[in-house]
Amino acid sequence: MVDPNPIELAAMRQAGARGGEYIDALGRTDMATWSAPEWTAFIEVICGGYVDALIDQQIAANDATRKVMGTHP
Repeated sequence: MVDPNPIELAAMRQAGARGGEYIDALGRTDMATWSAPEWTAFIEVICGGYVDALIDQQIAANDATRKVMGTHP
């Protein structure tokens, strides 16, 4: 990604944290020893963390906009 914006950087930090949690839970830091399913799960965790963070930020922005506009439930 070229020149990520602050929202993308925050999403990357969250994805990285989730990736670290996965590695800790796996209990093996030597990625060369991982099986194909472990690699797939790791990628899913990283990508999912990134997307989840972007969604959470969009929801927060939408909520703030509704609040300012007076349309917040």
